[in-house]
Amino acid sequence: MSKKIEKCRNCKSKNLINLFSLGKLRFTGKFPSKKQNVPFGEITLVMCNKCKLVQLNKNFSLKYLYNKDYGYRTGVNRTMTKHVHDVVKNLQKKVKIKKNDNVLDIASNDGTLLSFYNKKTISWGIDPILNKYKKNYNKIDYGVNDFFNLKSINRINKKVKFKIITALAVFYDLEDPNIFLNAINKLLDKNGIFYLEFQDLLKIIKNNMFDTICHEHLEYYSVTFINNILRKHNLRLFDHKYNEINGGSSSYFICHKDSVYKTNKIKINKILQNESKANIHSRSTYIKFKNKIDQCKKSLNNLIVKIKKEKKIIHGYAASTKGNVLLQYFNLNNKKIDYISDRNPLKQNLYTPGTKIKIISEKLSRNLKPSYYLVLAWHFKKEILLREKEVRKKGTKFIFPLPTLKII
Repeated sequence: MSKKIEKCRNCKSKNLINLFSLGKLRFTGKFPSKKQNVPFGEITLVMCNKCKLVQLNKNFSLKYLYNKDYGYRTGVNRTMTKHVHDVVKNLQKKVKIKKNDNVLDIASNDGTLLSFYNKKTISWGIDPILNKYKKNYNKIDYGVNDFFNLKSINRINKKVKFKIITALAVFYDLEDPNIFLNAINKLLDKNGIFYLEFQDLLKIIKNNMFDTICHEHLEYYSVTFINNILRKHNLRLFDHKYNEINGGSSSYFICHKDSVYKTNKIKINKILQNESKANIHSRSTYIKFKNKIDQCKKSLNNLIVKIKKEKKIIHGYAASTKGNVLLQYFNLNNKKIDYISDRNPLKQNLYTPGTKIKIISEKLSRNLKPSYYLVLAWHFKKEILLREKEVRKKGTKFIFPLPTLKII
């Protein structure tokens, strides 16, 4: 189920520094039935002393992590749907798309992002759980049920080149990021754009986003690291943007080294300087980060003990991988949280791993009239507060555990 790494996933150095551990957590991407048992996997963060890559000290079975019971779906969330629409719209402004140009989405999930492309493109999606959402791929030209790799693409077309390649929330799942980038180099059109997006290391530290540290996410990248690794593959970071997705993410605009796109040197250099000032490659920074996490744990548990003493009902809001990290590390089980409300019917009547909290529909949850919702999807705060306007009018309070504890 797991294998400890002996060397860095990037540079292969054996000089790995321990940062901190979240202990043994039951696999956080799973939502078992009442009788199913989910195994443990220890989550320990280390940093390579040579290339400074922050990473987990173990690899976990990909086949176990990404199978038919994988719970995440892009199209369920309005914020994510709008975001991927904006990504496609923005990229189509940067790249001149002609009829029959190929576009590829890596880890395409339910196909939501690909659905926003102009119909004249030839669209490709690749994802190990693609068959779960096969109906969504009716209007997509090529759907490949596999982890991203060169062979699976070349099996369909050996000469294909992509004008746009997108990879959102997947680059941190890789046992070897260099194999991935080598494939990108071979598949990207000479003047194509590779768009990369994932949670940003500096934002993770600043916003207490420890709940993104899970079995699936093997690496935690800084802009400095990405800028360096791209050069090894004759790729170039020509622009970068921060966004608020998942609590704070980085958007990378990447091209071939000799491509037509001009590098926004002023912006990128400023980001690199900010990362250096923040000491994100210093062990002491992670010790402080862990202390902040533990303070959040103490504050939230004190609040919940107080609420339960008052005989009030607390429901969790949104069942998710990140939520499972928080629930387990904060020791919040079904004695503290009565139910979890989730709009995804595939998760309803299942349970959270380890903490054994039953997941119910939003309708049933509202009918039970909880006094509080603990918002596990806290990074979608604006959308949730707007969506639950009527519930809030009736007196239900919303607890946001991170970045700092707030009750609204």
